[in-house]
Amino acid sequence: MQFNKSLLQALALAAAVPSSPAWAAGGGGVAVPPTTGGTGYKQPLTKKQATARRPSGPLLSSFSLTRPRLFLYGRPARVSFRLSGRGPVRVRLKLVPDGARRPVRIIDLGERRTRVTHSVALTGLEGGTLPQGSYVLRIAGRDRRGRGLRRAPRASSHAELRFFHHRFPLTGSFSYGDGFGAPRPGHRHQGQDLSAVEGTPVVAPRGGTVAAVQYQAGGAGHYVVLDSRGEDYDYVFMHLREGSVVVAQGQQIRTGQRIGDVGSTGASSGPHLHFEIWAGPWYAGGQPIDPLPSLRAWDSWS
Repeated sequence: MQFNKSLLQALALAAAVPSSPAWAAGGGGVAVPPTTGGTGYKQPLTKKQATARRPSGPLLSSFSLTRPRLFLYGRPARVSFRLSGRGPVRVRLKLVPDGARRPVRIIDLGERRTRVTHSVALTGLEGGTLPQGSYVLRIAGRDRRGRGLRRAPRASSHAELRFFHHRFPLTGSFSYGDGFGAPRPGHRHQGQDLSAVEGTPVVAPRGGTVAAVQYQAGGAGHYVVLDSRGEDYDYVFMHLREGSVVVAQGQQIRTGQRIGDVGSTGASSGPHLHFEIWAGPWYAGGQPIDPLPSLRAWDSWS
């Protein structure tokens, strides 16, 4: 049988090529270079490739909050944080009500430098008076290239905060005594008695202006009247211990600031704070109201 010469040459060439690549059979030969780019199997990344894979953008190194209980017109809380990376970062604080998703207040802190620790006062008045309640305080930010603030592995980006408009006027143990309307010779009791150990600190339920610091031997003893800030109420503190009053008429004081100590001066049968709330000016056109509901509410969080 006659065979075409060209056909014989093609068959001979095909027999010379192995059925599978040499690298797959475990024999010799040259490995087929990858066609998808990058490095080969088990080959170390180049410096350029490692940099490209590393997350970019500013980094939050630390975040903390002092005073997890904040009172309106009281001593401010301090928010401290530190940023890493290049360039300034525009930072925002978000106050999210507990259990909610959306913030009720966003505080823009502007651009902040990196590699320094920042400390910011938080009063609850930023953008208006914050409603009472429990919040989650979160920090967020972006650099000038629009890259979001990332959190370091051991850093937190949030803190819990509770905010209140008033606090209880005593800082120690107490018990409720005679209440509003209790009979007195020739009049009715116009406040609430809080029995406590003599020397127990008496503090301002809310910041404001001291309207009076007086003494009445046959009645209130050493007493102080506080015109509260941002509301039409006067608060009155009676029977304070002699020599304990540390505020003066006309002085501006903050929520929680010490006024004096529990005593038994004036017409008093034992150490206690006689506390009154007046709607409007005290004894100058105002009217006394029962302080017990407010005291119970303030006691629940103070």
